[in-house]
Amino acid sequence: MNFLKHFWEGDSEDMKEKKTQLFGAAPPILYVLHYLGLKPWLCFRDYDCNWNNPVMRGFASDVAHARWWKVHDKMPRKLQSYCLLRTRQKAGLEWDRRQAEKANFDDGHWRQNITDTRLKTCFEKFCFWESMLWHWGENRTKSGPVTTATQMTASLASS
Repeated sequence: MNFLKHFWEGDSEDMKEKKTQLFGAAPPILYVLHYLGLKPWLCFRDYDCNWNNPVMRGFASDVAHARWWKVHDKMPRKLQSYCLLRTRQKAGLEWDRRQAEKANFDDGHWRQNITDTRLKTCFEKFCFWESMLWHWGENRTKSGPVTTATQMTASLASS
């Protein structure tokens, strides 16, 4: 079955539960799962980073996120290397996590200790992503593309 990972605002709790069961079924019922919002490989491995932004929460699913990481772990190492986080992405994810903390989202995903080993893996010239947070959120005019939930929300709001 081909399925879209999304929880509509009008979905009943029963419908959300049925969708969640589809995502995590063993053996799999779904063979194609379209991930909307930020993709699992652009999030911390620890949890679905779509939880960190109110606009993206309809795309968040810990079960679907975990399913993707099971598939990732079975991929050849060479393919897994394409799922490494860029330095700016790491900073953006941490920024979004901190914004979720400030908003005190009651699901508490932002409270989780981040253990994703990709935080310590760098393949770029500049690796000190923590320093990017010193001025993150200030008006930046020379920035390249970063696909964080905060920036996707700003883009959606302006369209």
